[in-house]
Amino acid sequence: MTRRPRDTDKIVIQKMINYCDSIENVIIRFGNTFEAFNSDFSFQMTCSACIIQIGELTTQLTEDFKNQHSEIAWRQIKALRNIHAHDYESVRFDVMWQILTEDIPELKKSLKAIIEVM
Repeated sequence: MTRRPRDTDKIVIQKMINYCDSIENVIIRFGNTFEAFNSDFSFQMTCSACIIQIGELTTQLTEDFKNQHSEIAWRQIKALRNIHAHDYESVRFDVMWQILTEDIPELKKSLKAIIEVM
């Protein structure tokens, strides 16, 4: 059975939401402070893996879907994935913490709003 593009997009968005949830859970587990994040390599790597997966998933969305939801910074999400996958040594942990605690919850909120009307 072949999936329609809309079905595929919905599945991908749900996976992205799941990775946002995983980031939230990791932050709770390791400690919701920058100091805990900055000093724990496992904390950093776990969050980075989720960022990589979220960015990778953007490539599975149809161009029509991304164009219809241009309020999401798809290209920046993919670019962040590339930094984490290919140039991790350049990641600034203060910026990453801001992304994890501010941008990821906003992304999740936006994705949930999209999926509710799909």
